Amino acid sequence: MYKTKTTGPSSILPVVMIFCNCYVWVLYAYLVDNILPLFVNCCFGMFTSVVFGAIYYHYSKDRTHIHKVCAITFAVLVIYAIYYILGTTGVTNQSDDAVEKLLGVVSDIVSLVMYASPLEVMKQVIQTNDATTLPIIISAIFLTNTTVWTVFAFADDDMFVVVPNAIGMLVCIAQVVLFVMYPPRNTTEASEDSASRSLSCKIEKELPSPTLPFGKFSSDEAV
Repeated sequence: MYKTKTTGPSSILPVVMIFCNCYVWVLYAYLVDNILPLFVNCCFGMFTSVVFGAIYYHYSKDRTHIHKVCAITFAVLVIYAIYYILGTTGVTNQSDDAVEKLLGVVSDIVSLVMYASPLEVMKQVIQTNDATTLPIIISAIFLTNTTVWTVFAFADDDMFVVVPNAIGMLVCIAQVVLFVMYPPRNTTEASEDSASRSLSCKIEKELPSPTLPFGKFSSDEAV
């Protein structure tokens, strides 16, 4: 994006979903007193998503759409924060366990929505047999992230963290498999074109220059 000075076909929605995912998990982590690693990790995720969102906004030509998405997201997160405050202060007459379970469920839903966002792209890859639109680097990072969190959550016996990350891990594995099955056409075509040019140059060097059997032929002799 920095090199091309444009957002290209990428969307702001995945960035917003990453921020929302980290935001809800920050509140959940604080509630269950999981400061390290869950709280710290999600705070870092919020920071990186804000940085990337700022870069996207700088190079985007459709800033009106970004404003709408961010406005809706802000409203939803404010409502979530209000419930968090009311629930943890006893205004809703809920126990700490009840608030914790509800926040855990909401956090799981947000995580599943984030991991489900590439499903439309995966469908397109299968239909076109082309993985050009599949962000394999992000998929690989998410695969590593979800695998680590799944193992950690099992060790910590927190099923609210296990469920979304285990599902996310399966989705990421499916993305990697699709990328291997349907390599991006741009990369494949470029490799084939490069190989074809190399073979053509090699043949031209090895073949002798064409000559006439009776020596040089000039226009004067023809006259």
